Amino acid sequence: MIVAIFAGIMRSIILIALIVLIALLATTTTPSAQAQDFRPPELNVQFHRAHTAWSTGNSLLEAKARIDRVLEEVPNDVEALKLRAAILIDMDRPSEAFQDADRATLITPGDGEAHLLRCESAAQIGQEDDARVALEKASNLFLERIDHYVRLSTCALQVGASKRAESLARVAVAQDNADPRGHVQLARVFLASDDIEEARAIVNRLIEANGLSRMAVMADSQLASLYLEAPLDR
Repeated sequence: MIVAIFAGIMRSIILIALIVLIALLATTTTPSAQAQDFRPPELNVQFHRAHTAWSTGNSLLEAKARIDRVLEEVPNDVEALKLRAAILIDMDRPSEAFQDADRATLITPGDGEAHLLRCESAAQIGQEDDARVALEKASNLFLERIDHYVRLSTCALQVGASKRAESLARVAVAQDNADPRGHVQLARVFLASDDIEEARAIVNRLIEANGLSRMAVMADSQLASLYLEAPLDR
């Protein structure tokens, strides 16, 4: 009888120890997920309305007001922090954007978009060391969309990392060769490096493949400069 009771106590102790160990492992392996706050349904509506107002360009002020409400209630909402950082960059308020992007990277160090936003905002306020650190981290993480790689390549150019800018632009091209954005960014990288012929060749190929119109090229002051001395290929 005593043996049976003792065995039962030991099993309970072992079970409790396992539960504690699992909890500790979860906390150790996924700190960012544990640190994030839960967004209630009503605030989720505000988040998506803010995103719509920002992405459609209807009203940055409305987008900012709505996302502020979300972050007042859930300050560790990483997606909301990233969205507000993007909104603030578009509002020409990079110092505030940097604060949100920096907080997002602390909560979720493996979020490539957060590091991208940190790079962009840091570059705009002249904090090149921070921008370079963010550039390196973002470059080594997965980015979901072509425009992320294009933007990161642009940020690399801003801090003088031309080789990294080229490699990121090539990643964008490789992600979807039919999407002109990667090719255009690669042309911009070559233009920044004074490789005019290579930049012009890329743009000419896009025009020939109907990936870019002549009107769009000439409306872009940077790309149009490729044809100031040489006529636009017909």
